[in-house]
Amino acid sequence: MIQSPQEQFHAKVGHSGYSSEARASWIASKLAQSTGIDVARLDAVHSRIWMRILQGELANAAPANEVDALAQKIVDIAVLAEKAAKAGGSQAAMAAVMRASGETLDPMLAQNFLRLASSSIFWMALDSAGEGRSA
Repeated sequence: MIQSPQEQFHAKVGHSGYSSEARASWIASKLAQSTGIDVARLDAVHSRIWMRILQGELANAAPANEVDALAQKIVDIAVLAEKAAKAGGSQAAMAAVMRASGETLDPMLAQNFLRLASSSIFWMALDSAGEGRSA
């Protein structure tokens, strides 16, 4: 089967030079920005996102406040998407988020992710700087 350049890119999207944490953080950041929250609150959400990603499994603690709760919902989507993309590319990431939407993921945030992730630019931007680092 002959693949277009775009399909070839999507197939290799998991082969970035970035760490899983950095990729999940980037996805989470773009998702947080898509919510339309004000800049001051967005900074607080970004801070909580990083804390939850860096804590890994310890990040499953109950959210401390509304900002932390939003950050956790965003991180849940970002981590799932990153793991699925690493294993099976962008289409796998989108399918995983679609399947979990409304079950374990916030459906509104999942829809935001799917809207962002439906563009190849999203995936190219995620991997563009990492490709040079893996050489």
